[in-house]
Amino acid sequence: MQTTQHFSADYTEARRRFLEAASMVGADVESFQNPSSGQSPGKLFTDVASLGPEDAENILVLMSGTHGVEGFGGSGIQTGLLCEGIAESLGPDTRLVMIHALNPYGFAELRRFNEDNVDLNRNFVDHSEPYPENLEYDQLTEVIAPRSLSFQANLFFLLRVLWYRLCQGSAKLQQAVTFGQYSHPDGLFYGGRCATWSNRILHEITERYLTRAARVVIIDVHTGLGPYGDGEVILNNQVDDPAYQRAVSWWGEECVKSTVSGEAVSAHLSGTINLAFTRMLPDTEVTSVGLEFGTLPPMAVFKAIRAENWLHHHGGTVHHDAAKIKQQFLQAFYPDDDLWKQKIWEQGRLVVEQALANL
Repeated sequence: MQTTQHFSADYTEARRRFLEAASMVGADVESFQNPSSGQSPGKLFTDVASLGPEDAENILVLMSGTHGVEGFGGSGIQTGLLCEGIAESLGPDTRLVMIHALNPYGFAELRRFNEDNVDLNRNFVDHSEPYPENLEYDQLTEVIAPRSLSFQANLFFLLRVLWYRLCQGSAKLQQAVTFGQYSHPDGLFYGGRCATWSNRILHEITERYLTRAARVVIIDVHTGLGPYGDGEVILNNQVDDPAYQRAVSWWGEECVKSTVSGEAVSAHLSGTINLAFTRMLPDTEVTSVGLEFGTLPPMAVFKAIRAENWLHHHGGTVHHDAAKIKQQFLQAFYPDDDLWKQKIWEQGRLVVEQALANL
């Protein structure tokens, strides 16, 4: 069987394949309907499929679609694992919980952000406290999230970004742009001013499925950073943190990187899901990682995000470049390439198998 057939062309197909695979192996399924339907026909759901005893000491959580459009890669891995015998790999005291399309709106609408233009992986801050500042983003906001994609605006964007990178370095530029910001609702990487629907649903899922376990491993699948088709296990922990040390012992030093040390393909971020699990499960041994797969070069991905955000807020679906912008955006996170799909499938399966072997 070609593993690339587990990957889908749209959200509806991805959800159907995932649910069929879950049913085939006898998984318990619970669905949570998102209140927004977006422009796509049909209702939108976050689906949870679980295998193994409810009172298991060990739980592995595999997530897709935190960043909407990135869900194509994670969904393909989830569906492939169900179809190709992951249930047989579970120990007697281990449970597998798959969360499919945490951000179903972004998945269906081909957006990285949710129905409120919020980046879910910046939304898990304490909303009762002052929000983190990102003064560097504030200085760049006019070129990062412009009101026009004219030749002049794009030229100014390139010059401003190149000058910033020349003066501050690539790492500082990535940090400024992607750290998260809480003051520009129509901008990029906006963390929101309250807990989003997906945030609240993830808390509910955690309470229902994870609180009785002694050990929980979370693997949240992402795409868009790193060399083409290469996977990296990313933690937001210090390198001397027990969770980081566990990850290294399971997956190896070459594969595991920390955003805190600056070695990861991702910058250190605010309000991430990975650290939220530690807060949600204070009495549990939590190892929460992002599994990031590379696609296009960083500037190509950045330009695609910028253009898509402009289209959403200013261009509209009737704009003459709408289809082109959306297609370039999709390619930045889900390349139309069977070799890429095969590579992320093989690496994703291996990461999951290694996690299960160590639970």
